[in-house]
Amino acid sequence: MSTAKNPTEKMMTDLELSWLDASEHSAQTRLFIWRIPAGGESLLDGFIALQQHPEGRTLPDLFLGLTTPFETGFGYSEALGREFVEHYEATPDVAEWQAEPYLPCYSPAQLRQLLQGFADRFAEDLRYLVLVLKPSAVSDDSALTRWLNGWLEQGEPAPRLLLIDTVEQPVWQPLLDAHPHEVQLIVDDIDGMKVMHQTAQQQTDPDGDRLLFRRYLADAMLLLEKGTAAQVAARGDLALAIARQRGWADQQAMMHNLIAGGWLKGNDPAQAVAHYRQAQDISGEIAEPTLKGQLRTQSTFGEAGAWFAKKEYLRAAKRYRQAALEAQAIPHPVFEMEGWRMSGFCLWLAGHRPTAMEEYARAVKAAESVPLPERGQTTLPLVFQDLLRIHDKRRTEAIEACAARWQREKRDLIQQTEARLPAQPGIEQVKQAESRLQLQLEAMFTVIREERENLIRRGDESFRRVIRLAREKLHPHWNGLPDIAHPFDAPPGEWQSLPAWGETDVLLSESAGSNPL
Repeated sequence: MSTAKNPTEKMMTDLELSWLDASEHSAQTRLFIWRIPAGGESLLDGFIALQQHPEGRTLPDLFLGLTTPFETGFGYSEALGREFVEHYEATPDVAEWQAEPYLPCYSPAQLRQLLQGFADRFAEDLRYLVLVLKPSAVSDDSALTRWLNGWLEQGEPAPRLLLIDTVEQPVWQPLLDAHPHEVQLIVDDIDGMKVMHQTAQQQTDPDGDRLLFRRYLADAMLLLEKGTAAQVAARGDLALAIARQRGWADQQAMMHNLIAGGWLKGNDPAQAVAHYRQAQDISGEIAEPTLKGQLRTQSTFGEAGAWFAKKEYLRAAKRYRQAALEAQAIPHPVFEMEGWRMSGFCLWLAGHRPTAMEEYARAVKAAESVPLPERGQTTLPLVFQDLLRIHDKRRTEAIEACAARWQREKRDLIQQTEARLPAQPGIEQVKQAESRLQLQLEAMFTVIREERENLIRRGDESFRRVIRLAREKLHPHWNGLPDIAHPFDAPPGEWQSLPAWGETDVLLSESAGSNPL
């Protein structure tokens, strides 16, 4: 029986050796940055996930990945400490360790004491304790950087933190530049697409055509990432020949879409359009209705995007409209909504404004098939923002500027609150700081919300009609994009009530003026 490693296993071994090499002489390192190409992020995530399980752990170090969102520095410290203890308590058959004396943690120093206490207790079982930080949300990048600087300023090097960035976006480079002795960079050239390609080349299949098709497909996908449009087309044509011979209509449509993507990336929209249209034609031969609709809609959207790239807005609008109708037939209301929205946008750019408004109205109608709680995650808010901009561009830009001001002032308040706390704050000090910050943020939220409401109130009737319609279709306190959520996700209350002007009928059409702000 063969013991040769598959490409994924080999990559995991390479990452293991890379970590061991980097961490062997890292006594003073307090934070690692692991930098990989964007296409390798899933592989590195997989490697770290393996190290968190007893069956997959191959290193002398204990990794724990945490996606805790970052709001304030003291809140982040407390949440990390709490989550760490929860992970410990949920681990079966683990030796006893008393975490209570270290809790709560409100600063990097207090968190380090908690983690060091754990590391000391299990010193015989692990070399390093490594927290892999990937916050699911960050209120302010500069505040997170301040927290990380606070971690690096401590005298003790253990335990370690690990951050991940990419070659394309080395977001943590300033941290490395500021702390060259405490931060260590690990760079690995791992490529998920290449691993997939290598896996396809090693596969076996009693059906020779199917095996060869998969290999050509893997080649074409790799070339789409790293090669030229002509190379993608050449390899794709080999796969297409097999799919035609075997009558695989769905695979033909998929290959035409892939080749079209290559030509579009290579700045040849005409070639892209030709392949998107071939994909649309061959989709008609697919027996399964849903798959047929999805592939045809995908290729129609692709063609529309190619025309849009050429600034052929009328042609793009026609194809976006067709994509909306195809999505309607599947049915797929989210795709339908986007088709109508983009058709309206293109018609507006082309100067066909009455027809554009009709297309936007169809987008709103399509959204009614989407459950109300899910509509905010679709492109429906963009529909309404487009309409606001159409009716009164300056007023809409002023509404958008409120969101930028909210973020700026929120950042300043958080920074001031953190600066007033001592290095190792106590519970009462944090409670007082949190209470003061909450009052300040809620007051600022109220002021900025009222500023937005005043802008809306002073708009003309057609501008207010768009807002009323958005509040009916999204939620009753919607007041433009970017959305400004309540700072502490307060339950519905007075701040969510409709203003007096928002109680009349809901219409969409009618042109707007640009009355003074």
